[in-house]
Amino acid sequence: MPSGPDDMHALGFIRVLDLSENVAGQFCCRMLADHGADVTLVEPPAGSALRAEGPFRETADGQRESLLFEHLNLGKKSVALDPETEDGMALFAELAAAADVIVAPAGFDKAALHRINPNCIVNIVSPFGDDGPKRHWRGAEIIYQAMSGMMNQNGRRDREPLYGVGQRASYCTGVAAYSAIVAALIHREATGETQDLAVDIAHTAASMMYPLALQYSYNGTFERRGSTGLPLIEVETANGWISIWIRADKFEATCRGLGMAEMITDPRFADPNDRKTNFGTFVEEVQKRVRELDGEELVRSLQSDHGVAAARCYRPSQLGPDARHLAERDYWKSIQTDDGERFVLGPQFRMSRTPARRPTPAPKLGQANARSAG
Repeated sequence: MPSGPDDMHALGFIRVLDLSENVAGQFCCRMLADHGADVTLVEPPAGSALRAEGPFRETADGQRESLLFEHLNLGKKSVALDPETEDGMALFAELAAAADVIVAPAGFDKAALHRINPNCIVNIVSPFGDDGPKRHWRGAEIIYQAMSGMMNQNGRRDREPLYGVGQRASYCTGVAAYSAIVAALIHREATGETQDLAVDIAHTAASMMYPLALQYSYNGTFERRGSTGLPLIEVETANGWISIWIRADKFEATCRGLGMAEMITDPRFADPNDRKTNFGTFVEEVQKRVRELDGEELVRSLQSDHGVAAARCYRPSQLGPDARHLAERDYWKSIQTDDGERFVLGPQFRMSRTPARRPTPAPKLGQANARSAG
């Protein structure tokens, strides 16, 4: 097992091989590395396919580097090998013999691995699982979301189903795979038993869905898109969008906070049932009133002075300078690269006795080959 500075971190006692070929698997292993695991990304000679996926940044020497790959592989090492060659297989066997965990794609030969290392936990992270009728399908985020039922619930009622950007199903699968590995490590420690794991993205996406499938199985009904009944509105201010929850017991406070006290007694909105019927009209009135206002100040006033649930809808570009709560909680981290200092996203959770490891840059292709061979 590894020893040294990483022992102070929660997972500093394990070695991990990352053979994954997708966002879910590499994000899982990034989280393991964040908390001290010794993670080696095993790549084909041409490099992981995710090195070729954007967005990209241009380096000082004019090369393009994938920001996605960088984000997913902070804190890892890289070994490049060709498993079809004798040398490649020998190097892989050497790495596998010392591994506690392997994260691999569908089709990985678990039996061969266990002949080399029977105590290694193998986690297959794949689009549709390693068995079943869709095991040979290739996946993409829009496919996972469409098949989960999620897209059919997103968006306006009068428009097409809405794709939720950000590879949310894949990242959630990464978290699920991470959790499964931690559970298997605990089980192995308690019982001495090693078990294999399987986490597929389509399955995880379905589990993220609102409980509408359960509702339908229970009483044969389902909610149409845009009819959740939640009085949540999004309106645009002079410096960005804000969200406001128009709770029934806070309707008067909300109107006063928006400078629309006259709406409290307006016959279209005074009664809760009439307000629900005319809710679209109410949103239009709010939009007229706030379009020229400062969204930051309006949200502060609604929250502090009127007790109304409201928040800014941040753009990604605003999460650094504008999101003070992230800065004050020391969320952003920095790494030193060949092109100077760069900021990276912080850890997903904190531990009081075993803090996350300070991130290091994603590895260059095969940079650990010489050390592994030695």
